[in-house]
Amino acid sequence: MSVFGGSLHNHDQAPIKGSVQIEDGRVRIMTDRRRLASWDQSQVRCERSSVFRFELSDGLASYEFHPADPVAFSDAIGAVVDLRAPKSRFGLADRIRQAIEPD
Repeated sequence: MSVFGGSLHNHDQAPIKGSVQIEDGRVRIMTDRRRLASWDQSQVRCERSSVFRFELSDGLASYEFHPADPVAFSDAIGAVVDLRAPKSRFGLADRIRQAIEPD
């Protein structure tokens, strides 16, 4: 079992302290008092929106998660980085385009 602490941000509420638990093919989003969501890991889409922010969604509900350890969380959940964005925050898209496109 992997548990990642951090803060949860829902679009219409103030940020709260929470965690994401990954165990036995399930992703659980928790606060200290209750479970907010429990999804099959294969149904979860996790997109890295910045170095420290991740958008978790099952297609119906979504949460923004700011983990204390973004690298370990990204590896554990299998986060997606969209390199097609014209202004990639990571600078990777431009470097990849330069490497594969002739001058």
